[in-house]
Amino acid sequence: MSEPQRGIFGIDLGTTYSVVGYIDDAGRAAVTRNSYGEDTTPSVVYFENDGNVVVGKPAKEVAGVYPDQVVSLIKREMGDGEWRRTFFGHEYSPPAISAIILTALAQEAEADAHRKVTDVVITVPAYFGLLEKDATRKAGEIAGLNVIGIVPEPVAAALQYGVTGGADGTVFLVYDLGGGTFDVSLIRLTSDSVEVLIVDGNNRLGGADWDERLFDYIVDETVAQSGDDSLRDDEAMLQELRTRAEQTKQSLSATESKTVIVRTTGTAAKVTVTRGDFERMTADLLAQTLEITHRVLDQAEEKFPGVTKQLGDVLLVGGSSKMPAVKEALEREFGWSPKLAEPDLAVAKGAALYAAGQTVRLVEPDPEGQSAAEEAEAAAGRGLPGPVNEQQLEVVAEETGIAPEDLERLAQRTVVNVLPKSIGVKLIDTEKPGWDSDPTSACYIQHLVDAQTQLPFSAEPFVAGTVAANQRAIQIEIWEQAGARPGRELSENHPLDASGQIKDLEQHHLPAGSPVHLDFYVDAEGTVHLKAVEPQSGQKLTLEVRISVLSEKQVAEAKEVVQTGLRVST
Repeated sequence: MSEPQRGIFGIDLGTTYSVVGYIDDAGRAAVTRNSYGEDTTPSVVYFENDGNVVVGKPAKEVAGVYPDQVVSLIKREMGDGEWRRTFFGHEYSPPAISAIILTALAQEAEADAHRKVTDVVITVPAYFGLLEKDATRKAGEIAGLNVIGIVPEPVAAALQYGVTGGADGTVFLVYDLGGGTFDVSLIRLTSDSVEVLIVDGNNRLGGADWDERLFDYIVDETVAQSGDDSLRDDEAMLQELRTRAEQTKQSLSATESKTVIVRTTGTAAKVTVTRGDFERMTADLLAQTLEITHRVLDQAEEKFPGVTKQLGDVLLVGGSSKMPAVKEALEREFGWSPKLAEPDLAVAKGAALYAAGQTVRLVEPDPEGQSAAEEAEAAAGRGLPGPVNEQQLEVVAEETGIAPEDLERLAQRTVVNVLPKSIGVKLIDTEKPGWDSDPTSACYIQHLVDAQTQLPFSAEPFVAGTVAANQRAIQIEIWEQAGARPGRELSENHPLDASGQIKDLEQHHLPAGSPVHLDFYVDAEGTVHLKAVEPQSGQKLTLEVRISVLSEKQVAEAKEVVQTGLRVST
């Protein structure tokens, strides 16, 4: 690095709550506390006026009073290039709003850890696709942070588990029920690798849905007891009840019942909720998580026969996994004995550990101190992971307190991810009647790299064909699976890149069905590389798909607003 390490931070950017992890003075993974002395900060933004935004607890508290000026659950919109909200004349995308949250988290972390937050690792759900990951990276960029890694949440949890539990090659399962997202990952952890075997999940299922069920119940019971339906139009009281519903959910994890007193229009309603009531009204939500868990095990057994028999620990991650019904359901359904592995904090701590390993590589070795082999390797520009030298380890070890041998293990540990969603190209079925008059109706997606493929991966060469004689150009579009299961229909996928085109083919008079050779390669970070060749003309097209929900211009504009046009308060 060009200047001394200023602190190593991992950010669990959550749907409902966020946490910042760092390496403390003793060299251990820890989390920072916000100005309220709490480990977690609500991922809520209140646009108070044209120059001030409020993040966290105070923003959550005024959500009912100013519902049109508050944004929550923004993580569920990451990757949606069309979603926009306008406040005081400025338009905000999901990455821009997430950047405001990151700015507030960085401010609070700096105040608590007394270190400048610059280089960060941000975690994402295991089931986030390429668009969502890019949106998360863009959020960090807009916030002025140097994002040195985007890491799946279960991988981060696995790294923390490897420090506190073990890393002996055991296969274990991470059940991650957060505030707004849910995913299940099967992982193999060794001393030098974190290997993701299978992932599955739902980006719109989380603790917030349990809260909403409880909120609806409290409102309905209050209206029934009071006989006054005006409560449903009282935004301030409804926000109060949303907060109390969340508190009630948390209380029911420790107690068998909770009574909520609601006073409206002079009438007091007494709503008692038992744990059994709560579990019955949310049973279908929990059932969805079990269905996804079964799906992961089935896919794992199909892809790695016998692997489920090697399953060791089952880790519960995410604040909502603390609900007793979760552990009980997993015990009943699968016969497991799940472990609560710091469900609120493990991901942020693991992200900090991952950041520590990456930070070693940010230290620019002194050329005079390098061996010839190290110098040659640096010149070759080899990617991660690879050897690190003693100088790099010593610099970061001195600044963090982490033992050099532990740092080396972190830096050398290979993370093997899987592609969470299938990737393919858009084709036209020329055998479908009427395709030439309505090509769109005949379009479908041919997946060339399947979901659950371990990365990096080179797909088998695929040969497509031109759709008409004397075709002048070939448009090549890369698409990604949108739903939980892959499908051929356009509605079951979303476009990633439509910029690829082989032009100027008219002089070659290609017949219909003239071959076009496609080679797909997906690197370890999930970036898609495509090489297309039209052999008769010899023309080639090479695409490195830099998936982006925002253009460079849009990122620059958002930076200007967030970094210079707003005061971010907490």
